[in-house]
Amino acid sequence: MEGALSQGKIPKMERHEKCDLGRWIYREGMSELGERPAMLELERKHRRFHATADEMVGLFRIKNYVEAEVLLRELDRESKDLIFLLTRIEYDRLLEGDPEALP
Repeated sequence: MEGALSQGKIPKMERHEKCDLGRWIYREGMSELGERPAMLELERKHRRFHATADEMVGLFRIKNYVEAEVLLRELDRESKDLIFLLTRIEYDRLLEGDPEALP
């Protein structure tokens, strides 16, 4: 996304349930792991990530580059939160001996 914006291109944003992570969350993740607090937090933060991205793209469209840059930095933080939660979910599964967890 950052690369597209730096070239003056406005990226097309997918809905939160349509991106790769969203498809996993809503097809497998919630049905298999939805009772886990980390999974519920992942779903909530993933929705927030997309809301922030939509807002940032809107600001970019109206050429409010300063505010768009602020939200781009926020997206960086939010993406790190998502990665942390995915890692935490996988780690918990490994500790539980889940054969579906990555080795």
